[in-house]
Amino acid sequence: MRYLIFLMLFLPVQLGAQTGVQPQVTAEAPTDPVTVGQPAIVRIKVLVPTFMPSPPVFPSLEQENLLVRLPERASGPISETVDGETWSGVQRSYRLYPLQAGPIEFGEQEVVVTFADPETNAPTTVNVPLPEMTLNAVVPEGARDLDPLILATGFTVDQQIDGSTEMENGGAITRSLTAKIVGTTPLLVPELIPGIQDPLLSAYPKEPRFTESEDRGVLSGQRVDEIVYLAQQGGQTQLQPITIRWYNLDTNQVEKIDIDAVDLTLAPPKWRPQDADTIFRLLAMAAGLTLVLWAFVRFLGPRVTSWKQARRDKYRISPDFALDALREALQANDISMSYSALELWKLRSDTPEKAIGLEEQLARIGAARYSSRTGSIPEAWAAALSELKVMKQAEHRAQNPLPPLNP
Repeated sequence: MRYLIFLMLFLPVQLGAQTGVQPQVTAEAPTDPVTVGQPAIVRIKVLVPTFMPSPPVFPSLEQENLLVRLPERASGPISETVDGETWSGVQRSYRLYPLQAGPIEFGEQEVVVTFADPETNAPTTVNVPLPEMTLNAVVPEGARDLDPLILATGFTVDQQIDGSTEMENGGAITRSLTAKIVGTTPLLVPELIPGIQDPLLSAYPKEPRFTESEDRGVLSGQRVDEIVYLAQQGGQTQLQPITIRWYNLDTNQVEKIDIDAVDLTLAPPKWRPQDADTIFRLLAMAAGLTLVLWAFVRFLGPRVTSWKQARRDKYRISPDFALDALREALQANDISMSYSALELWKLRSDTPEKAIGLEEQLARIGAARYSSRTGSIPEAWAAALSELKVMKQAEHRAQNPLPPLNP
């Protein structure tokens, strides 16, 4: 019995929702193109034949590249005559600000309406499709070459410098630009301070700050950009000048704002004493190097000295030593020392027979010394040196014989 009563109560509501009079939802949007950043008024009306025990749930209409604002008293009661009867309802107004040019389509959206059934007065909830709407956002012809695009009825930019332009190494200076815009949202104001590639400075930008206000549907506000610059090296540099072009919607003209450059003088880095850790590392490296040198002198020094002495002793008993002594004696025109060095070489050389030519020259020198003819002695000494060269070449060939051509 309980289920039967429930079914009897439920069926009229369902039948009323399916066969009774349904709420009416209409939408009103501008058909003319809308300027980017300027408001487009959209109104949605909901009418029911009875009354609404709870307000309708309107769609937000929010989507990418569209700013949605609800004005004061965005929703209000209305009444209209439908088929000779008075229907009541609610109207919702939107201010839509397109943020870029192009068509804006809202797609399928619904309004959730709860109203009293005309037959039973029972609350009935239905989802009513919203009529299709499209906005067409455009850019004024005179502003189509602007990049970035700024459309407004008023626009100013002020610069503020916080800090000295005579900067010490590691010092900081802050550049702040405040853009005030009238006639649109400050969200359309682009980045104000371009980046820099300067080895003398390091830039640290802050997040931009936005404030927005509305007066009778006209948006305004400001954007504040700040960058902190740290001095890295000494020299002369500047924060570059900035030029911003914008389109005045009142005069339909492109206007320009120039921001002055800021000249900076950066002092070179000051000498700073090393910290304790660095000094300790340097001392440790110096101690290690000293230890290596001491070990080299202590352990390798005697071996190097012995090696040098062995080479010296080997040389003194070699034919080369005798040849060098013979050359010095011949250059000094000392015949006695020449004979002594020659005999020493013949004892040490493997080719003593090569000394015949030199012996002949020494014999001529000796004969000339004890005779009345002395004019030929200089030529004889020169000839003796020539014979010495022949002996050296023969000695070298004997010590380094060439390999046979046909082994």
